[in-house]
Amino acid sequence: MTFRIDSSSSQTLLGEEAVDFTELDDKPIEHEADELARPTWKSLVPRLLFFITIALFSLLFTVTLAHQVLGITLPRTLKDAQSTATQLEELSSSSLQGSISVACVFSVVYLWQQAFSVPGSVLLNLLASYVHGIIIGTLWTSVLTAVGATLAYYLALLVGKPFMQIGWVSRRAQGMIQQVRNSKSNTEIFWWLLFIRLFPFTPYWFINMISSLLGISVVPFFYSTLLGSMPYNFVCAEAGDVLGDLTSTSDIFSLSLVLKLLAVSCLSLVPVIWGKSIQRKMRQCMGIAVPLSPSVS
Repeated sequence: MTFRIDSSSSQTLLGEEAVDFTELDDKPIEHEADELARPTWKSLVPRLLFFITIALFSLLFTVTLAHQVLGITLPRTLKDAQSTATQLEELSSSSLQGSISVACVFSVVYLWQQAFSVPGSVLLNLLASYVHGIIIGTLWTSVLTAVGATLAYYLALLVGKPFMQIGWVSRRAQGMIQQVRNSKSNTEIFWWLLFIRLFPFTPYWFINMISSLLGISVVPFFYSTLLGSMPYNFVCAEAGDVLGDLTSTSDIFSLSLVLKLLAVSCLSLVPVIWGKSIQRKMRQCMGIAVPLSPSVS
């Protein structure tokens, strides 16, 4: 089976062409450039090592910044988050400078975790809401999630085409490839991305990694992440408001919560499935002429 993305509609913002997927079955992928004709691992390993180097150096910077400015370590358990929350609240309420320092360092930590798809954002969400309240905590972490995911979007270009040639990656990406081919505008891409962001079982890291490689525009990617992360961040913010009473992160999530997130994700499909019909009905109700489809010459 062959999947192709029209290069005229699949350009990344950096001016590079999106990956041309051909023969994603067991047959080898042909490339014009000799470098890309080498086995996948020979092209991937140097890029992957460069990616890991950036991650480690930025981690060192983040850890040092948190320790030097706030005197904290990155939380790894709920108990760590509870003790860190008390420190951050005291610093934030002590002075304006302390509040700014907490906000800046927290943002750096959160962006690093999102950019490199490191698990544990739930602990940072709890800290944000404990220090700043439910509403501000939800909005703040949602913006940071979107910005961090956008950093991951661009970092994925470092591993580029060799990453997409890995068998299990190309197989898992086939659904997104088909969707990109079928979508005629960024609006359709936005609603589809919003659905998979809201869906509670979607691997965020995978979406972040392959979106830029498929030529998905950064605009719908950013806003779908911003809005799609809000329900999850709101749930964490509510739990963070009573952080001291939590005994485990499993206290935050329940079957009813998963069902609610599924319901919200299904609602986001309404514009995708019935968008044109809804627009037509609204135009009729408002007395606006419905534009005719252009005739085929």
